Amino acid sequence: MSNDWLPTARTLIIAMCRNWIAYMTESVRVDWGVPADQFAALGTLFGNAETLLQKTMDEAERTHVITVECQSAFTALKEKMRFFRDRYFKMPPLTEGDWAALGFRPRDTHPTPVPAPDGVPAASLSYPGGPHAMTAHLSPLAGTQELDPNSDYGYAIYVGIMPPGGATLEQAASEKHYLMKAPADGKGLQHFRFTRRRKEKLLFDTEDGGMTAYVCCRYENQKGDVGQWGPVASALIP
Repeated sequence: MSNDWLPTARTLIIAMCRNWIAYMTESVRVDWGVPADQFAALGTLFGNAETLLQKTMDEAERTHVITVECQSAFTALKEKMRFFRDRYFKMPPLTEGDWAALGFRPRDTHPTPVPAPDGVPAASLSYPGGPHAMTAHLSPLAGTQELDPNSDYGYAIYVGIMPPGGATLEQAASEKHYLMKAPADGKGLQHFRFTRRRKEKLLFDTEDGGMTAYVCCRYENQKGDVGQWGPVASALIP
């Protein structure tokens, strides 16, 4: 399913999620099959992201650590929102009115067929300045055929981190899922985000400095279908 429905601006993401939480009353959650623990988890992620966003907008409170924590908080919130949309927002039991109330565009009852992505993307990494930061540069792989803007609509980016020599079993099982070995493609990496931009900034935690970051991407169409993996790019995290 395409991620194009999710706003880019953090303030709009917060506004959308706040609206979801208010709309999903207890009776609605029962009708839609939303478990109490999942709804509570969404609320916790929302509250954390909202608090950190406010801190990043306050010059007196904003620090590099707060900035990194805010990015991580929004990554987690967006993943949970995508999970909710894919898992619980089904029609039926939702109505067209529910769909609109949640902030989605009206559903196309006569969709135009969208071909699967057939292009292959490439990623390269550079250091934009600043600690624990990189920039991912995205483009069609050299020598690939001309892209179809409908099928090769944007980039799905995946990121993984490997400690020197590879992760231990404990590190691999941690929340960050550190890599035990260098990946051959993007299958073992974590979904970072969908983007239509050619450049995306990557921010890492302080403890990740000196580890190796691996980045891989593939094209995604407007329906959320994905194409072939591009080559894996890697660089040391400063």
